[in-house]
Amino acid sequence: MTKTIVQISDTHLMDVPEKNFIEMNPEDSFHRIIYDIRTRHQNVDSIIHTGDVAQVAMPVTYDRYISYMQTLNVPFYQTPGNHDNLSHFPYPQQQKVTVIDLTPWCIILLSSAVDGQTDGRIDHEQLSTLEHLLTQHQDKHIIIGCHHHPLHVDSDWIDQHCLKNTRDFTQIIEQHSNIKAIIHGHIHQETEICFGDIMVLSVPSTCVQFKPKSKDFALDPNAPGYRVLKLHDNGQFDTEVYRVYDAQSEINLNISGY
Repeated sequence: MTKTIVQISDTHLMDVPEKNFIEMNPEDSFHRIIYDIRTRHQNVDSIIHTGDVAQVAMPVTYDRYISYMQTLNVPFYQTPGNHDNLSHFPYPQQQKVTVIDLTPWCIILLSSAVDGQTDGRIDHEQLSTLEHLLTQHQDKHIIIGCHHHPLHVDSDWIDQHCLKNTRDFTQIIEQHSNIKAIIHGHIHQETEICFGDIMVLSVPSTCVQFKPKSKDFALDPNAPGYRVLKLHDNGQFDTEVYRVYDAQSEINLNISGY
């Protein structure tokens, strides 16, 4: 039996839905993405948000996001990004590590966000929990998710703000052959990189995109999107990124940061 997982990321929602972010409306784009998911994909088992839920990271922003997602009647989970407020963030299981049992698969979400920093780090407590969970779930196919990218993507400016303790992380995952993929956000673009037998997968933002392989901060005119993963019982999976062109906005490509 196949499980269908949808990954979204970097919604950058504002405290008021009418507010713009980098000359576009992230609320409208986000809703168009969700509409496309619901239209194109039936029987979605889970929606996973890999961070930067909010740009204006206030309780009202998160409350509105949660209320909207609850209307979909699909299990949904989120882990924080560097723009999120860790004091207000709605952890699905009231703790940093989230475990999603989709037997024979298991998805483990970790928090790589650090208060007041753009860079990412998975703290020692979470790494210890990860070790325990991987030992506990040796009979399952594993996907790990976080916000920051653990491997460089050949964009100098964003690679400065990657996961800073990747080696601590990879020393653990290298010991477990049942890990199939790592999913992340943060880089606002689609990438697929092999780390041994593990696929490291990023996803477009639901709002603005970053130009791939760019030395300095640069926006990309490509459309917002999301990733779908089809998980098969034998441990294989298929994945595809979908772009939603009616969610695309005219943006000023000369913006130098945010």
